[in-house]
Amino acid sequence: MEKWNQSYGFLLGKVLQKMETNFVEGLSPFEINARQYGVLLFIEGNPYSSQKDISENLQIDRTTMVSHIDHLEGLGYVERTRNPNDRRSYSLLITDKGKDVLDSRWEFLIHTELEVLAPLSDEEKQLLKELLIKVWTTL
Repeated sequence: MEKWNQSYGFLLGKVLQKMETNFVEGLSPFEINARQYGVLLFIEGNPYSSQKDISENLQIDRTTMVSHIDHLEGLGYVERTRNPNDRRSYSLLITDKGKDVLDSRWEFLIHTELEVLAPLSDEEKQLLKELLIKVWTTL
C-alpha cells in the first residue's frame, strides 16, 4: 500500500488545493485570494472586529493579517475605524464594494466546492462537513 494515500493531511491538502485553485480563478478580477475572501466573510459576519480578533478566529498570523487588511482596504473592500475603547486598535467594517464582491462570488464558491466533491453523495458531503466542523471546533 502506498503511503501518500494514508495521510489525512496530504489528502485534505490536495482536495483543498483543487478547490482553492478553481476558486482563485474566479476571484482574480477582484484582485483577492481565497484567504482574503474568507477575511471578508468574517468581517461581514462580525462587524467592528479588530485585526487581532480576525487573526485569532481564522488562525492567520498577525503580520499576514495586517497585509491582508492593508490590501483589502486599498481595494476599498473594508474600512478601518478607530476603536473608541482602545485608540491603539482599529475596528473593521466591510464596505458596499466588499459586500458586492462577497455576494457576486458566493454562488461561484459553492459551485466550485460541489464540483470538487461531485464523487460524494449528498449524505457523504453532509457527513464530511459535520466531521470537518467537529475537528475545526476542537482545535
